[in-house]
Amino acid sequence: MNFYMKGDHLIMRTDKNELLISANDDSGFKPFELMVASIAGCSASVLNKILQKMRVDVTELSVKADVQREENSSRRILAIHLHFIAVENNLPNEKINRALRLAHKHCSMVQSVKNSIDVTESIEIRSS
Repeated sequence: MNFYMKGDHLIMRTDKNELLISANDDSGFKPFELMVASIAGCSASVLNKILQKMRVDVTELSVKADVQREENSSRRILAIHLHFIAVENNLPNEKINRALRLAHKHCSMVQSVKNSIDVTESIEIRSS
């Protein structure tokens, strides 16, 4: 990954895309949004892969992230709660709960912040 400044934003350039990063809402993604997106994206991807290995065919998977931040000037992320919504018929609770525990354990982003940000998960199953 390569980064460079242009005006009031930082640009991350990869082989495929560019991503604008800025504290200014109009100039790109805020750094804390990218941190939360990394954790949510990793968790959802790992959960989906585990469900596939369990031969659970989820037709739709979404995640909502609720973030708690410090009130002081640093605004450090204290906690993230990921609420997953899975659409599938007859999804066994024991499989989904096991998959959620495994996703937490195997998501590299969750493991990277485990001693500084409290990441918790819940899941809601909806019939298709």
